[in-house]
Amino acid sequence: MQTVYISSMDSSILDWLKIILKRDMLIAYRRSSTYITPLIFFLIVVTFFPLALGPQESLLSSLAPGVIWIAALLASLLAVETIFSEDFRDGTLDEFFISLEPSFMLVFTKVLIHWLITGLPILVASFIAAIVLYLPFESFAPMLLSLILGTFFMSLLGALGAALSLGKSAILSAIIVLPFSIPTLLMGTSVITSALNNQEFSGFLMIMGAMLALGIPLLCLLTVEALLLNYE
Repeated sequence: MQTVYISSMDSSILDWLKIILKRDMLIAYRRSSTYITPLIFFLIVVTFFPLALGPQESLLSSLAPGVIWIAALLASLLAVETIFSEDFRDGTLDEFFISLEPSFMLVFTKVLIHWLITGLPILVASFIAAIVLYLPFESFAPMLLSLILGTFFMSLLGALGAALSLGKSAILSAIIVLPFSIPTLLMGTSVITSALNNQEFSGFLMIMGAMLALGIPLLCLLTVEALLLNYE
């Protein structure tokens, strides 16, 4: 009897999360600026450097790791304030906290949605950025791996910043997140730089993976607590 109850509870949670995922992705699809703005911003920042410094292959290639990661970091922050704002205004957050559904899963689902909307387009655009900045083809795979780990961690940080600044100024969430994004920026640039210099980069990827593995439970729980502050 207890097993049946647990399985039915798990299925109800999954159904609820699927509804949230479908709803938010449909809203994002209808509001094309949600995913197009970070993509265009990323490409604009990257293309400014060849225009300003000239088409010097060696110079642009040496600057590529920092340029790509700074552009990715800033672009991922553009839609941070929208992670919870719509649900807060229409009362969806209220209903979720009143229900018996685990808040951790809601936060993780919202983080996943934010990454799909902003992080995934940045990954696609990073190939264009790598070509524009004369990054060797051998560095593409390390760049992609570092961006997958790093942009998802940035979405976790963004969710925490969005929860702490809920109902306040949108720039506040970016101010909260930026200082904590420095380790991700350093590790991400180190991965691409090491690959560019034909050095071992797996250690930096392992650190980024460990940060993400710790960040998923810890930052999601902190985000839940930050959201609950708005209901006290």
